[in-house]
Amino acid sequence: MRTVRVSFSVVMAALAGGFLGSIVFSGGGTHAASATTVLQIDVDNITTYLGDVDPSKLATRAVSTPAAPKPFMNLYGIGDIYAVDGKPARGTWSVFTALNFLAPVKLPGLAIADTFRGGVAVTNFEILNADMTPRGTLMAMGLAGGQAPPLSGAFGLRFGNMAVAGGTGEFVGVRGVAGEATNPTDSFRFASTSEDPSIRRDVNGGKLTFVVTIIR
Repeated sequence: MRTVRVSFSVVMAALAGGFLGSIVFSGGGTHAASATTVLQIDVDNITTYLGDVDPSKLATRAVSTPAAPKPFMNLYGIGDIYAVDGKPARGTWSVFTALNFLAPVKLPGLAIADTFRGGVAVTNFEILNADMTPRGTLMAMGLAGGQAPPLSGAFGLRFGNMAVAGGTGEFVGVRGVAGEATNPTDSFRFASTSEDPSIRRDVNGGKLTFVVTIIR
């Protein structure tokens, strides 16, 4: 029997390649290409807060408070939307993830499985125009981290495996698939939930590009 050895850092990079994903992709089938709209959403000042303290200590430290993700922790991500399809925009990206760290190799601290995934996530893009008037919100849920679904690479999705459940405003009735175009491990800032979230924009956070292919 051949033994396969994979370093912990390699596994973590594969898992984290999509903790926060959300966007939409057309999977083909009976839907013509003309029925889809591809959005690129750029998000800045991203901080992902890890549930690592008891309630009495939540949001009490007004300084950067790094933390390390572990299986079975909860993760709360917040970021600022600054562009949609390359044009200035405003808004908020947010995500809740229950981390499980699935991996198809047996390593201490990771959950043995047939797939690479970081956890189960629910995410939202509340998009505003540059003048702060609302456009609408996209809601998605699914599997964070790991590779994107089959065929999604044609639309620029590389990480995460999330289904768009619907939307509001101009996105009412949409559906699709979601994930990141850029790797969160390149820019994620993990913080303790003891850190005061009012300082999020004062601390160097991460940037991510999401791709959304909306099916109507």
